[in-house]
Amino acid sequence: MAKKKRKRKQFIKHKAGKPPGTLLYMGESEVEKTEINFVEYNEEYFSSKKITGLDELKKELDSSGDSKVRWLNVNGIQDAELISKIGEIMKIHPLVIEDVLNAYHRPKIDLFDDYSNVIAKYPEFTPDGEIKMSHVSIFFSETLVVTFQDGGNDMFKPVYERIEFGKNIFRKQKSDYLFYVLIDIIVDQYSIISEEFSEKLEELEDKLLFNPEEKDLTNIRKMKSELQKLRSTISPVRDILASILRGDTEIVCETVNVYFRDTLDHQVHLMETFENDRDSLTTLLDVYLSSVSNRMNEVMKVLTIIATIFIPLTFIAGLYGMNFNNMPELQWEYGYPVVLFLMLLVGVVLLLFFKKKNWL
Repeated sequence: MAKKKRKRKQFIKHKAGKPPGTLLYMGESEVEKTEINFVEYNEEYFSSKKITGLDELKKELDSSGDSKVRWLNVNGIQDAELISKIGEIMKIHPLVIEDVLNAYHRPKIDLFDDYSNVIAKYPEFTPDGEIKMSHVSIFFSETLVVTFQDGGNDMFKPVYERIEFGKNIFRKQKSDYLFYVLIDIIVDQYSIISEEFSEKLEELEDKLLFNPEEKDLTNIRKMKSELQKLRSTISPVRDILASILRGDTEIVCETVNVYFRDTLDHQVHLMETFENDRDSLTTLLDVYLSSVSNRMNEVMKVLTIIATIFIPLTFIAGLYGMNFNNMPELQWEYGYPVVLFLMLLVGVVLLLFFKKKNWL
C-alpha cells in the first residue's frame, strides 16, 4: 500500500506545473499491449472485430452509418500517444483524454453539448485476496460509446454476447441503453465484492469469538482499509446516476432512465451495506480486544490460584526449614510424613474452596 502511494506521489509531482490537457499516463497497467475491439449493431445487424491499427479504425468509422450503434472498447491505456490519437479520431476533448489516462482519478461525470464522459472504478479480488480498483472511462454520444479500461482482463467481455443474442431487446435500443448496461455491470461487480467481503467478515467474527490471534488485528485493519476504498469509489456513482436521472444529459431517453433508477437503488443498497460492514468492523475490533483481555484474565486467574495455593505451602516449608534446635517436630519419627500430609491437605482445601466460589 505504501509503495503504491509513493508511486502516485511521484506521478503527481511529475504532472504538477504542466499545462491543462497534457497527456501523461498515471497508473500501474497490467496490460502489455493495448487491445481494441469495435462493435457495431442495430436491430438487424451485428459485427464485432479486433482493430489492429488506427487506419483500420478510421476505415471502420467512415464505413459505418448513423443508424447503427458503435462501441469502441479499448483495453489498456498505458500508451498515452495511442490513446491521444484515438481521442483525436473520436473528437474527444483533450481534457477528457487527460482524465482517461489518470488511473488515480476520482469517479465523476463530465457533460458536454454532444457527449458525456463517466469515470468509474471496477473492483476485483486479486489472487492474494486484496481488492484492486481498475480505472474505467466511458465516453458516450447519441450513436457512439467508447470505453477505456486499465485492467488486466476485459471486464465488458460478457456484453458482446448480450448484444449478439439480444436481438429482441438489446439491439432495439440506442447507445444510451449500452451506456446503462456498462454502468450496471460496474455496480453489480460491487455487489459481488460486497457479498464476498461480508462472508470474510462473518468468518473473522466467528474466529475472534473462539480463537483470536495477533494476526487477526492486522486482518481487521486491512479490511477497514479495503472497505474505505470500496466506499470512496462507489459513493460518487450516486452523483453520476443522479445527474443522468435529472436530465443533465439529453442523450439518455426517459425509457432508459427507468433502468438507471434501478441501478441507483442498487447503489444506495450497497452504501447501506458498506456502512453496516464498517460498524461491524468497529465491533469486531472491540470483540478482538475483549477476547484478548479475557484470555489474559483467564491466564492471570490460573497463575493467581497457583500462587495462592503455594503461599501457605511455602510458609510451612519455610517454617520447618529454620535452623533452630528446640523444634520438637524435627526429632519426631512421624514429623516428615505429617508435614507432607498437612501441605497436601491445605492444597486440597484451597482447591475445593476455589471450586465452590466458581473461580475454577
